[in-house]
Amino acid sequence: MGAKLQTLIEFQDLELQIVDIRRQLARKDSQIASQARKLETLRAGIHAERDEIRKAQVHFDEIDVDVKSRSGHVTRLREQLNTVRTNKEYAAVLQQINSEKADVARIETRALEMMQGLENRKAALAERQKSETAEVQRLEALKAESEQARQQYSGRLATLQKRRDAAAAQIDKETIVHFERLSERYDGEAMAELLRPNPRRDEFICGGCNMSVQTDRANSLRTRDEIVTCKNCGRILFIRTES
Repeated sequence: MGAKLQTLIEFQDLELQIVDIRRQLARKDSQIASQARKLETLRAGIHAERDEIRKAQVHFDEIDVDVKSRSGHVTRLREQLNTVRTNKEYAAVLQQINSEKADVARIETRALEMMQGLENRKAALAERQKSETAEVQRLEALKAESEQARQQYSGRLATLQKRRDAAAAQIDKETIVHFERLSERYDGEAMAELLRPNPRRDEFICGGCNMSVQTDRANSLRTRDEIVTCKNCGRILFIRTES
């Protein structure tokens, strides 16, 4: 293998290490973003439920006021029974009392059901708020892990980048541009080893896409220190060892 391809292989090795670190850091950023969205959704639900409970409480309070008002009316009607002068008036007031008491009983039953529902919803809301606390802690933990990873990798990443720049200085600009374009497409794997599946046959495949490579291109790699690419995937081919 020529010096140019050997330098490119070393360059790719550095590139892959840098890509791997950046991928790990990006994965942590993705986890943070996902957790933040989860927390935001949970908080929106809690906020909406809190508003609904507040509205239900207002409605319950209105019903409670209505019950008290009707109960007060019943009390006044009972007092009125002591002042009526005829049986007809007595019967009319008594009918009002019975009607009002029936309404009060019906409303009280409804109020009791509402109160039970409110208690259940408040209990469920409390559990969701506990979940919110746990999710906040999870988000903070992910942020701490991400920051720790960045600090852990910062020195290594700077060293790898410096070595990469030094290696790049030994390669012509046109090749670097081509390499970086392939690296972006294949997550750092811009090069692929030329493989010979069957040592008894003069047939070769690209180690990147497993497609056949013409013999004349394989011979070029054997005899000349130049850039030879796979016609299928475009990766830069190299022979690690002679088959």
